[in-house]
Amino acid sequence: MNNTPSQIETPLWQTEEWERFQHSLGHKTDRVGRGKTLILIYPLFLGLSYGYCPRGPIITSTSNLADFLSGIEKEAKKRKLIFTRVDPEQDLRLTGESVRLSHSTQPETTLVLDLSLSEADLLKQMKRKGRYNISLAEKKGIEVKMAKNEGERKEFVNIFYHLLTETTQRDRFSSHSEEYYQKMLKNVSQSEIMVAFNGSDAIAAGIFTYQKHRVIYYYGASSNANRELMAPYLLQWRAIQEAKIRGCGTYDFLGIAPEDATKNHPWKGITEFKQKFGGSVLQYPQARDIIHRPFWYQFFQFAKTIQKLIRS
Repeated sequence: MNNTPSQIETPLWQTEEWERFQHSLGHKTDRVGRGKTLILIYPLFLGLSYGYCPRGPIITSTSNLADFLSGIEKEAKKRKLIFTRVDPEQDLRLTGESVRLSHSTQPETTLVLDLSLSEADLLKQMKRKGRYNISLAEKKGIEVKMAKNEGERKEFVNIFYHLLTETTQRDRFSSHSEEYYQKMLKNVSQSEIMVAFNGSDAIAAGIFTYQKHRVIYYYGASSNANRELMAPYLLQWRAIQEAKIRGCGTYDFLGIAPEDATKNHPWKGITEFKQKFGGSVLQYPQARDIIHRPFWYQFFQFAKTIQKLIRS
């Protein structure tokens, strides 16, 4: 399925809560155009910066693309932006000499469950191994708990971070600091954290965002021990059940490897895990860079290329 999500609510990354979270991390932000599209400002060098528009702008009858672009140009002069990267949900058809295709910060491909289905039908459309692993975890007595207050959230984030350290070492990817996840749970009111326990031992954990209509599986981690108990599968299922209780319409797994990806894609393992839950593939438009200072943009791209060569 190649489509874009229905514009039923403001994307998480354009909400006031997400902006507050970015401020807590020390990032500068601004809002542009009549649609008040959120732009993050990242410093570069010589007083120059670049802008990043996460999952925006949302074009409505009161906010058009020309208005957004005009606001971006004003922002570029005000903030001395070299370029602004736009990572949209909608196909904005951004073209022109000052626009370049770019690397998306947000995943371009994701997997989405339709939560209008009954629990029975959700299980039915899963792959057989997904249903089996959920049932196995239940039979083995795995218990999933959601943090109910600020004290529990802090405790669960500490648990999550320890599990994440194991996960990053095992699967060879990087993560944020524990403080980052604490700030996310504190500032993004839609975020929840769940932990799966085998007795008193925490063996899997996840951070989820519950908006009115869309739930996102944002971060996950699991222990190297007791992997045969399949706790991450039950953790996902409990998060899905919670979403249905809240009346949400979709469950977004926030990124899988593209359908034409090679077998060596770094997301191969996590993609196979997510695909066991079924759902539909959703493709977002590729990001675009709106270039404000062509010379410095070329210099920036050249510097990035040199940096990659040094690291390789």
